[in-house]
Amino acid sequence: MANRSKSVADRTFPWFQSGFDLEGIVGFLAAWLLGILLGMLWGPLFWLAFIPGLVLLFATRTADRVTPEDPGRVFAPCDGLVVSIDDVEAPADLPLHGITRRIRISSSPFSSNNIHAPVAGTVDSVVREEGAAEAFAAMKADSAGLEVLYFAIGGEAGTIGLRVATGGLGPRLETRTDTGDRVVAGKTIGTRRLGGWCDVYMPVTGKVLVEPGRTLIGGETTLVEFDGDVASYVAPAPTYEDEAPIPDTVPPEVADDAEEDEPAMRRSTSVPPIPEVMPPEAAEEAEDEVDEAGEPETITTGEAITDAEIVETGDDEDDPDNADLDPDDPRRNDPAEMFARLRRKASRFSDDSDKD
Repeated sequence: MANRSKSVADRTFPWFQSGFDLEGIVGFLAAWLLGILLGMLWGPLFWLAFIPGLVLLFATRTADRVTPEDPGRVFAPCDGLVVSIDDVEAPADLPLHGITRRIRISSSPFSSNNIHAPVAGTVDSVVREEGAAEAFAAMKADSAGLEVLYFAIGGEAGTIGLRVATGGLGPRLETRTDTGDRVVAGKTIGTRRLGGWCDVYMPVTGKVLVEPGRTLIGGETTLVEFDGDVASYVAPAPTYEDEAPIPDTVPPEVADDAEEDEPAMRRSTSVPPIPEVMPPEAAEEAEDEVDEAGEPETITTGEAITDAEIVETGDDEDDPDNADLDPDDPRRNDPAEMFARLRRKASRFSDDSDKD
């Protein structure tokens, strides 16, 4: 394995950035010993075991990669060759909806077996499909029986989906991350042995920087670059046509109409004033009610008695107060007559006091 503790300038072979998996090393040693035993029987049999062991060693090759820190970019998840770039529907095993951009990558059996995170973010889902033993070689990306791993990573550039496929014989695919894990761009999230296919699904916005036939370096080559604010690529919230937006300010024409109608609005909302003169309609209704009720009973009070007459009446026998009034006489209960009698008595008492 490459020594990560030293800088590139201090390494003996700075161009050598590769290593091998333990499974590949063990398999190669086993094939080499088997070849020696067979070669002792007959020389050409040595190569019969040694060559497959050498292929197995290079099929399990790993590599150290340096990924730039740029949240607006999507990097190649593996080594390989760009086969096609299409706008298609994402698989059902990925949490992506609508039309997405798919970049299909083909990797040879001798490519590095690392699967790198294309963006920095959170692993939203990991789905695995077991393969069939008869599908030894992944000749086509959509062949039946392939072993498949689905990754969905939510980053600042949106949700990026991966579909990694290889043959179904043997332990060819392994995952090194789980749902909910935080990853950085370029981190190894899985292992794929003996090559296969890798489909990268992403939003259709953004500038594609590769084309079919381009050779990729996993974890370093930029596939797509999102310009500007990467947060703008998130699907907008749904809007409802029936709900009219509420304006922050009143339009000028509405304000002018409101000023013109303000006196009328004040009149409509205020208490109506009480008229000082009874309207003709109300007077006619009152007269009709009086006619229906009839004229009220009146009491005849007779002629009013003035003060002069009270003074001139000085004799007791001539005083009407001493007269026996008939109980049915209306003057008996007349207030004016009662006050007149009281005034006459007060005048008489005052005269008597003067004489004394």
